[in-house]
Amino acid sequence: MTANVTKLEDNKVLLEIEVPPEAVKKGVEAKVRELGKQVKVPGFRPGKAPRRVIENRVGRDYIYMEALQDSLPTWYSAAVVESNIRPIDAPKIDFDGTLDEQKGFKFSATVEVRPEATLGEYKGVEVPKREVEIEDENVESALVEFQDQFATLAAVEDRPAREGDFVILDYKGEGLAGGAIEGADAEDYMLEVGGGELLPEFEQNIVGMSAGERKQFGVTFPMDYAEESLRGQPVLFRVHLKEIKERELPLLDDEFAKEASEFETIEEFKGAVRGQLEETLRQRVEAEFRGRVLDEVAKKAEVRVPDVMVDEKAEEMADSFERTVRSQGIEPEQYYQLAGSTREEVKERVRDDAADTVKKELVLDAVAAAESIEADEHEVKHQIGHLAADTGRSPEEISSTMRKNGTYALLEEEIIRTRALDLLAENAVPVPMPEAEMEEETGVEVIEDDGAEGGEEVPGTVETAPEAGEARVEATVQVGDSPADTEKSEREE
Repeated sequence: MTANVTKLEDNKVLLEIEVPPEAVKKGVEAKVRELGKQVKVPGFRPGKAPRRVIENRVGRDYIYMEALQDSLPTWYSAAVVESNIRPIDAPKIDFDGTLDEQKGFKFSATVEVRPEATLGEYKGVEVPKREVEIEDENVESALVEFQDQFATLAAVEDRPAREGDFVILDYKGEGLAGGAIEGADAEDYMLEVGGGELLPEFEQNIVGMSAGERKQFGVTFPMDYAEESLRGQPVLFRVHLKEIKERELPLLDDEFAKEASEFETIEEFKGAVRGQLEETLRQRVEAEFRGRVLDEVAKKAEVRVPDVMVDEKAEEMADSFERTVRSQGIEPEQYYQLAGSTREEVKERVRDDAADTVKKELVLDAVAAAESIEADEHEVKHQIGHLAADTGRSPEEISSTMRKNGTYALLEEEIIRTRALDLLAENAVPVPMPEAEMEEETGVEVIEDDGAEGGEEVPGTVETAPEAGEARVEATVQVGDSPADTEKSEREE
């Protein structure tokens, strides 16, 4: 198959495609086999009638018309992959004549493709960057988290329950008219008071109870409670508090360091914690800086962002949001009903973010073109190796599948964008963060290294909840059966 590309106005291209005779013959024979299983021919079992008999029954023109209808999308997709273009909308197909198993088939496709950004200044831009500095209180907070992991529960007998305690209790809920309520009872239930496991009003009534005490109190279920039959309903609970336990933290001494880490002394352990916090903050600051660099370069660039690309991006963001909702055990339809919202409203809320992300993708593509940045073959193989490990398939099989469906080119594109962003960040000039923009530091999370290798963060497809917060960019490529099952990435701003 050959395909010639001609650039047209309004960011469109003309694809002139020639399908070889063998490909036409393959498509026609596939349709004949399909019809042979469907058409009843006297004297032949289904699928066993020869081609000439099938042609006599349904007509050659009908076979060619059906074969063309089935094969045209495949031929067009193959031409798109071969021509290395990125359509952003459905094509307009034109052709004269019918299929010819001796001469082949010709058709053309006019389609809108990704626009090209016009870059402004993109090297040497000045961008604020935070200092990497860990305060002593950050280290202390991290150590307290480690203490919590090694805490034990000790019985309390000389005081009533308070928030933060763990209590063992029996409880039973009854309606105002009497009679137990299904699912509103338990025995020997361990509850962290104030932890939010049960209704806040229920937990507040536990505060002040002593071990062995019995109590009854009323609780009104909220209107958004998951069980519809209980919404807004008052329920009488009878509670027997059996035990009170409090958390006891180990001392921060050398013995604790030996138990909680590989270090012999608490000072060595503290030093390691500080180092890990500094590295975590350094990575966060670097990610923020890269995001600001891209923001600044995008501001200086000119590019027309097509509505169709924004719509597609908003769809992907809505899909991501719904995956997040499902991961929390709630179906999107249920969420929308409770929130009084719809998928279309979610898409509308993220539309501005979607447009911003599309623009930055196009800007990075332009930087890559200006700097002749290409995908490193070693990195491509490295990423395919990760996909192979995740799916249990061989790298060769995945590579072959990705080349056929166009996702190989998308993986290369993601790597190219990563390298383009690397170039922008390396050439940017960091300047002190203005006082007015300094964010309040609330601590740094300690993350245990599990040995996994992380991929570079690249602005690709936005995958974020509608109410996005800090910037984060991530990209992955999925091995699917069509180019539609390809690029999944995220950027939250």
